[in-house]
Amino acid sequence: MHWKHVGTGLLALTMMTGCPSEFGKEGRVDRAAHKDSLELVRRRCSPEEVQRYCAHGRENSKECRDKCG
Repeated sequence: MHWKHVGTGLLALTMMTGCPSEFGKEGRVDRAAHKDSLELVRRRCSPEEVQRYCAHGRENSKECRDKCG
């Protein structure tokens, strides 16, 4: 048996156990992508437009995406 392959396999297995918390729904990467997309929306719209179309939990609504990009 090649111990390098066994060690590499164990390292990969160890790293893969953290994936759901990082990449899954509501994971750290998912939250970061959501935050970045909200910042992009805010850059394209004036503060008044953001308040009108995207405030109060409507950040993911069709109207917010259509009006503010």
